[in-house]
Amino acid sequence: MTEPAKRGRGPGRPRDERNTERRRRELIAAAYRVFTTKGYAAATAADIAAEVGVGYGTFYRYFDSKRAILDPVVDYGLDRILTEIVGDLFEPDAADLDITLESLVRNWVSAVERMCHIAESDPALMRTLLFDLTGIDDDLNARLAGLGGVLAATLDRMLARAVDNGVLRADLDTGNVAWMLMALTIPPVMRTLRGEGESERGRYAETVVAVLSPGLRAQNPD
Repeated sequence: MTEPAKRGRGPGRPRDERNTERRRRELIAAAYRVFTTKGYAAATAADIAAEVGVGYGTFYRYFDSKRAILDPVVDYGLDRILTEIVGDLFEPDAADLDITLESLVRNWVSAVERMCHIAESDPALMRTLLFDLTGIDDDLNARLAGLGGVLAATLDRMLARAVDNGVLRADLDTGNVAWMLMALTIPPVMRTLRGEGESERGRYAETVVAVLSPGLRAQNPD
């Protein structure tokens, strides 16, 4: 009776560590589904445990509170968004490509389309990130703002290169333009969540490009 128990404690330890990590990932995925379905405020640790099919106490063996699991859930959601939206736009090789105003416009329109695709395929995720998570606490607000700052800084560098290459006007404040372009991606997402379709997004993008392009393009000397 004792020999099987001994064998189980020894070689079984690596499996236990793998199972621990697997269970943790299951809880994070479950919390993601619960938060995007019920909303963070209404969700409970018991809801998350039930989604996995484990007891209430199992949750607390991995996370101290509902707030403790929120950070990895945000990572889980943002990873999907960044992978789909950013794609190859901000890959290291992209910095080596020739930048034109037309390529910048195409990249922005592509980013808008990718965001709207997520809003169509997983509207709960977009609603959670845009509405539900803001204001939960200062730490999360700072984290989301920090992510926006990283994306804006990346755009800023691309725009600055375009200025250096004579593609965009020399007096352009590229930092402000970067934040402006990010802000301009939100309205079509909101309209997609309201049920508006691809044609409306297309007209929106055309309007933005028509308004911005003359102000961004470098003027050829007379």
